Amino acid sequence: MMLGSFFGRAFYYLGIPPAKIFIGDIVLFLFFLLRPRALLDRWMTALTVRSVFGPFAWSLLLSILFGMFEVLHGLYSDYPPLTALQNLAFNIYPVYFFLGLWVGTEHPTLYRKLIRCYAWMLAIYGPAYLLFLDHVKLTMPGSDVLIFNQVGGGGFIILALLALERKPLRYWLPMMVGAFMTLAIQEREEWISTAVAFSVWGLLERKTGKVLSVGALMLILLSVGFIADVDLPGPAARGGRISSSEIAARGLSAVSPELAQEYTDSRNIGMYAGTITWRTRWWSAIWNSVHESFPKALIGNGYGFPLKDLVPYLKGMDIRTPHSIFFFALGYSGWIGVFLFLSLQASILAILWRVYRLTGQSYGLAIWIATLTASLFGNSFESPMGSIPNYMAIGLIIGPILCGKITVLAPHSSHRPTVEPSLAAQLSAL
Repeated sequence: MMLGSFFGRAFYYLGIPPAKIFIGDIVLFLFFLLRPRALLDRWMTALTVRSVFGPFAWSLLLSILFGMFEVLHGLYSDYPPLTALQNLAFNIYPVYFFLGLWVGTEHPTLYRKLIRCYAWMLAIYGPAYLLFLDHVKLTMPGSDVLIFNQVGGGGFIILALLALERKPLRYWLPMMVGAFMTLAIQEREEWISTAVAFSVWGLLERKTGKVLSVGALMLILLSVGFIADVDLPGPAARGGRISSSEIAARGLSAVSPELAQEYTDSRNIGMYAGTITWRTRWWSAIWNSVHESFPKALIGNGYGFPLKDLVPYLKGMDIRTPHSIFFFALGYSGWIGVFLFLSLQASILAILWRVYRLTGQSYGLAIWIATLTASLFGNSFESPMGSIPNYMAIGLIIGPILCGKITVLAPHSSHRPTVEPSLAAQLSAL
């Protein structure tokens, strides 16, 4: 499931599309069926025994119960039952944390191996996608989802290799391709979240030199592209062109379309700025809809409600997320839903902070904060291809600590990891 994040939306459409049963649901069901104690024992113990996992266990339970209430709310309001159940996945997918936790305790080095595999796959698939796979229009059976999708995460691969590998320079090629793909795909929310992740990691582990080196690498790539006048067709899903000037224009259009016009023509500026405008107009409509009455402000419109119909330009389209986790939670489940989501994330933050205090490794914190940042501008926690890998990754990072097999170096030690026995014992009490 972790590598499914590499293949994107297509991977998560494996299953029975007409019945809306996909691999994410199947794997979770099999986990519950074949390893019920790995899930229920740890969860129930966390609910009844004071531990670092207690707040997460209770937040998850309350979130799922409130999600079930929102399904009933949607059914009572005559919204499509299938759509209402699809929205419920937002509350259920955090259970993947326990799956990641179990796998991480059984296979402590798995996450690092997955990162290495992802890095080399990106080094091969990324250029292949830009060169020719982007033009292959094969779709997943039973759906209109393309098999070959653009792949992001290049910046996060660089961070993972720098943070988790003893000799990251052995992966110089994947890191170079990752830097190029981060620029070429031109996902602005990825640029922001990657910058946040590196900033957190650099500050907490005093690695500002390496952070500046990665920034310099990005500037060098942009400079080389500008000097060599590189100009390639952009991915069909993104539009525009791949060139240093177009990358600068797409970034600047988010804050100053007038300044961005110095780097591209007005048609592209309209497209770049338009991807922001259609979201902000929709967010404003969601805000107004929820605050029509006090009860609706508390519990939202209910699961299954057609949020897309709040704006005329999205009517008839198959889209359920406003590309912002805040407005997703607010629109469907009101301020109570927003509070429960933030409580769940705060409980994860508390766990990762304790892990950082134990190991000196801030990588988990960095990717969590970056994912939360990206979710404010994209579809992360409400979609399986974003939610499942995120919660599983957190579990895989914490799992090795539970079994006493810490596989990363503390930031101030070049020889061996450090362990604080009392805290390790508390974490492993479950």
